[in-house]
Amino acid sequence: MKKLTKFSIIAAISICASLAHAVDLKSLRSIGSDLAKAASLSDADIIEGSRNMMAQMDEQNGVAPTGSDYAQRLAGLTRGLENEDGLKLNFAVYMSDDVNAFATPDGSIRVHAGLMDMMTDDELRGVIGHEIGHAKLGHSKSQMKNALLMSAGTKAAGVAGGTVGKAVAANAKTIEAFASAQFSQKDETASDDYGFEFMRKHKYDPAALASAFRKLARMSGGGNALMSSHPDPASRARRVEDKLAKM
Repeated sequence: MKKLTKFSIIAAISICASLAHAVDLKSLRSIGSDLAKAASLSDADIIEGSRNMMAQMDEQNGVAPTGSDYAQRLAGLTRGLENEDGLKLNFAVYMSDDVNAFATPDGSIRVHAGLMDMMTDDELRGVIGHEIGHAKLGHSKSQMKNALLMSAGTKAAGVAGGTVGKAVAANAKTIEAFASAQFSQKDETASDDYGFEFMRKHKYDPAALASAFRKLARMSGGGNALMSSHPDPASRARRVEDKLAKM
């Protein structure tokens, strides 16, 4: 997604201004300010936005209770990873059949129960290491900024159409934009490499990362979130296996 330039911000505000007779001018000024702020977000702003988004997502999704089998299993798998590679991390399970996991810039790692059901412990560690890579390498931060920009742009579009009420849906739009974003092939490859080294660093079986990708490859066409938002898992499995062969 293209970043908002100063020109595009001014243009968006001008379009809204031309329709000011149909909207609340106070809301219009507020949205113009949101656009300007979103275009100049600092890293701290992005992390704070991510933290706020995760508070909402955790509330909206069924988080596995602390004493549940899922929560206890994940806690065991991630014990000692609370401060990994300079990142302060927190982990939770979403009680969803989706085969998915993701990381956000504030250090939140979320794993869906559907993924846990099909993966061994080391395969899950490989996926978690990959997701930590997205956070550590700045990929999640870029997606979060884009989601916040899109949310601000949606507000402006809502006012231009005479629907000020859309502004209150900005948080939902941020979540939707972040959830639907896709990493580039370069980002995925970099995170695969990070996950591979993560496995070696902690003396887990790095071959499990390849077998995790093999399992995902067999699900091709299943419509799950992890498959729809990531590149071909079979080729990624082969790449991991090539790295193993060179060790």
